[in-house]
Amino acid sequence: MPTPDHTKSLNILKAALRESEGFKATKLTAKQQADIKSIILGTHLTFRYLLITALLAKVTEPRVHMRSLQTGADLEGAYDARSLCHKVWVPFEHSFLDCKLGGSNEPYLNKPARFPSIAKTNAVRGGNDKALLDRLYDLLEGLNNLSSQDHREAFLYAMSLINSRDGATVGDIDLAPVALTVTRTRQFLSLFLASSFGGETAVVVVGAIMAVRFGKGYQVEVHPANQAGTSSNEIGDIDMYEGKRLILPMEVKDKNYIRTDVEHAVSKAKVACGRLLFVTGQHAIPAGDVRPDALVALYAEAGFDLAFVSVDQLIQTDLPLMSEEQRRVFVQLMQANLGTMRAKDETKSHFADCLANAGLVEN
Repeated sequence: MPTPDHTKSLNILKAALRESEGFKATKLTAKQQADIKSIILGTHLTFRYLLITALLAKVTEPRVHMRSLQTGADLEGAYDARSLCHKVWVPFEHSFLDCKLGGSNEPYLNKPARFPSIAKTNAVRGGNDKALLDRLYDLLEGLNNLSSQDHREAFLYAMSLINSRDGATVGDIDLAPVALTVTRTRQFLSLFLASSFGGETAVVVVGAIMAVRFGKGYQVEVHPANQAGTSSNEIGDIDMYEGKRLILPMEVKDKNYIRTDVEHAVSKAKVACGRLLFVTGQHAIPAGDVRPDALVALYAEAGFDLAFVSVDQLIQTDLPLMSEEQRRVFVQLMQANLGTMRAKDETKSHFADCLANAGLVEN
């Protein structure tokens, strides 16, 4: 059976970084371009990964069938698409593309990818998901037997579209078709924040809230909890940038803390920025020597802006201001943050359990 060589695929991807800049398709039909664009720039993460993996496989090994997902598929040219995606595309996307396709660590674990091949009979949710499945099927079936030049053009066109995306925005969770009201979202967050997991849950939530609040034009970088400053590029647990300029570092505490914890966070922020947001989680209890108002006034005299806010205050303020679609993006951003911050497996499992218990995913 044909097997795409992973080293060759990686080299093709690296070359495509340069070749796809400003790429204009000339051989693809208008419908093929529209189909590729609608999937790559669309909202369904799993279908984006299915498409780019199929295109990468075909330009690497022309004998593969583009609709194949597993070696056992009843197709001439069946191959293991999951292996190519997880071992080549995923690390490449994280290293060179700023997670622009979505930042998923294991996209082929999602339901649309858990079949032997891409087929219109695959069980997926109705409506938009079924329409996307049919569209992807028709696109790949039409491309599969074209020339290698056509395959290369389709691949470079898709890469150019990926480069046009804004960057990592959401995770790859398929939320249940329920109204994501403020009350329902709060119930889910109450379950999630009930356990700290070394401060990871609070960081996940705060990072997602800030990303939704500020939106395009800003980058919210979420670092491993309790490891801020381990890199020269990290100031707080969460750092917000406008372009390349750091505009707001955030320290997130979800355990007992003392005055020196605040002072240490301020000392790091002073080097790179004249402000700090100190966020406290539900498990954070200040020692007797921590008087937020007095510390704010003290640092203000020195020209440094220090502010204290709790996770609960952020939730109470921001959730009602979000549209339902923004609340969906918020939950997906939480999942993306779990990957970015390299959260513990226990924290990821807790997130999945909370989603299920709150009725936000289909069993």
